[in-house]
Order: sequence, then structure tokens, then C-alpha cells
Amino acid sequence: MRSGGGDIERLFQRLDDWRSRSQRHPAARRLPADLLTLRELSGQEVQHIAVMLPESGPLSRIAEAVAEGIRTQHRLSNDADVRLSFIDGSSGNLEALYREAENRGAQVVIGPLDKDRVSELERRDRVPLPTLALNYGRGGNNNAEGLFQYGLSAEDEAAQAAQRAWRDGHRRAALLVPDNDWGRRVGEAFWDEWRDLGGEVTKAVRYNPGAAATESTRRAIAEARPDALFMLALPDYARQVPPTLDYYGAGDLPVYATSHLFNGRLNPRLDGDLDDVLFLDIPWQIPDAAVGGEDALPFSASYRELREEADPNLFRLNAMGVDAFELARRLPQFQLVSGSEVFGATGTLRPGPDGRIQRQLPWARFVNGVPQPVLIPGIFGDEQSP
Repeated sequence: MRSGGGDIERLFQRLDDWRSRSQRHPAARRLPADLLTLRELSGQEVQHIAVMLPESGPLSRIAEAVAEGIRTQHRLSNDADVRLSFIDGSSGNLEALYREAENRGAQVVIGPLDKDRVSELERRDRVPLPTLALNYGRGGNNNAEGLFQYGLSAEDEAAQAAQRAWRDGHRRAALLVPDNDWGRRVGEAFWDEWRDLGGEVTKAVRYNPGAAATESTRRAIAEARPDALFMLALPDYARQVPPTLDYYGAGDLPVYATSHLFNGRLNPRLDGDLDDVLFLDIPWQIPDAAVGGEDALPFSASYRELREEADPNLFRLNAMGVDAFELARRLPQFQLVSGSEVFGATGTLRPGPDGRIQRQLPWARFVNGVPQPVLIPGIFGDEQSP
């Protein structure tokens, strides 16, 4: 998937030869815009990436999982021309870190990971080197030229869940989210998107993650009965919700959830309680549902090695590292070509107008405790929602 600078140079050499021989041809007088963009990209192939991740502190375990994905994809991508320089992002201010990256000859930067540091960068006019931050800042938008932001955002998943529920014809949704800052942020993301679409929230319940799900689930469907339920929950809690809905006579209520209810390990005996729940996840976690099997996954060699060796609890972060490496290599392309995208380990990735990478995730449904594909209504002439 490399852009191939030598091939581009040869292409333009042949094109220049033809233009010199065919000066009267209308096409020789004016190159199409996409060819001009290709010429701008020629010679800009990324060959040195600085990775600024903390090697100590509260984010170090997350950083190491991401770094393992970066190293694995670098080694298995057969791209020996790309060099990696790892810089400890836990010490020094941003100016010092960028100076270190520049002194080592890096063309682009992966990092920082800390949300406060990303927020600091997005308030600037520009960054010293094209940068792929591994988190999203707190600002309403990103103002810094050359700054891209990428992460596994639960808020993005919640917004996509709202869009999916709306496309499926639902208009009255209840929310079931944990009573903590994470639940507040993700719940607000669903609520905001649902409201913008024109939907009504019948009830928003914040639950105690350490308590049983019975009472919170009952309250979510009491009084004004919804026609869909959005759930943010980890596996142990999520598995209690569908049986509770069934007990209260709401077993047919469609449930939409984020990736957090599935740990990536098949467990039909326990996950049978999640049957019919729809959830979205990264392709690497649900290969059969996302692409029809492991052989069709993006970056399958890295997938096989990391799936075999990595801590299952950190596997999504390994996948994030794989995609971070591939995105970083394409930063010059993203800066010049609108509409660029990468079909990656963590979804279909597209830079938004402000440089924030948007992830589009596949959907799955539990059937007999195993994630199965969910087809888009109407794609094969079937207009009924799944």
C-alpha cells in the first residue's frame, strides 16, 4: 500500500516525454488536478517516523500496547525504507520532544497520547512536524495545521449507534450507561446525535457498575416505553440486561451497544445471554462478521502474530498501533488529497475536515452467543430492518 516514489517519478518522466513530443495536443497543455496532486506527493514518501509515547506513568501500559502494534506492522509491512525512532513522551515539554524528533531527522510524529497534550496542540496555529496524535483533544475543533487526531473513541461508537438505530426505524430510545465520567461522556454523545436526527430519549439511566442490572434495566423501560435501548456496558454487566428485559416483558426490545460488551474471545455459553444484541466493533475483533474471515482482514500478517502473542485485553490497542503506523505514512497524502481513507484494523478511517480521523465500524449481532454479520437493510433487496 506504499505510494511508491520511484514509480511516480517514472510515470511523470514518461508523461513529460509525451508532452514534449505532443505539444499541440490539448491534454499536453494542462494536466488534470489529480495528476498535479500526484506530482506534489512525489518525493514526499514518509521514511522516518518519530513515535512520542510515555515509557512511564499512568499511560505507559496503554502506550506499550500501541507501540507493539506499531513495531509489528513496521516489521511485517516489508517496507525497510521506513525508520522508527521512539522518544520517551513522559518527560520533557512538547517543544523539547519536537526538537528531539527533528534532530533525529523525523518527517512525521506519532503521539502524544495524553489528552491534555493533544488539547494543547490543537489550540496552536500549526505543529512543527505533521503529527498523528493518539487521542482527541477537548476542543470543539482542531485548529492546528498539520495536526491529525486518532483514537478508539467510545463517543464515536455511541454516535454511530444512534445513526444505526435511526436507520433501522426507531425514534424513541432509552439509555443505560454507567454512573461515572465515561458513562456521562458516551451517553451525551448518543443523546446529542439522537436529538440531531430527530429522535426522542424516553429515559436515561445511570447505573452502578458494581450492582446487579435488574433495577436499572427496569427503570430504563418503565413509564414511557422506548422502541430501542442504547447500552454502554462491560461484558459481565451487559449479559444481565437482555434476560432482565425478557423478565419485564420487553424481550423484543432492540438493544444497540458499543464494542465494550465483547472482549474478543468467543464464549457462547456466557454470551448466549446477549443473543440479538447489536454491537459495533473493530474488524480485528469480529473478523467473521466484519469481512468474512481472518484471511480477508487488513494487515492479516500482523493480526495473526498479535492475536497469538498479545494480551487479549490490550488487543484493540495493538490494532490501534498497526493503524497508527499506516496512517502516519499517509499524512502527506491526507494533507493534499481530500477523501483519502484507509481500510484498517480498527475500521474504515477517514480524516475529517479538521484532521480528526473518523472511524466507521462494522456491525454484528450475537446469535447463539457468537457475533454474526449484520447486513445493511435493502442492500440485497430486503427492506426490512434486521
